[in-house]
Amino acid sequence: MSYGAKQKQTTIKRRVTFQDTWKALWRMSFSHFPLILPGVHPLLAPLIMFRLKRRGYSNCRVEVTPGGLVVHAVR
Repeated sequence: MSYGAKQKQTTIKRRVTFQDTWKALWRMSFSHFPLILPGVHPLLAPLIMFRLKRRGYSNCRVEVTPGGLVVHAVR
């Protein structure tokens, strides 16, 4: 068996931090999508969707990934 076959594949998981979550909530720029928000808590997804809808975006979607949140929207 080769050395590469013995290694386990691991997924990279970022730590959720309060600072990243706070920045995503109050200082988020809606200039381009998909918007990648690393280290943001998954419970923030409904609030992000609410803010996008209030600003006139449609077809909004927030995906939770091991690295953070990925936001999709169309104006």
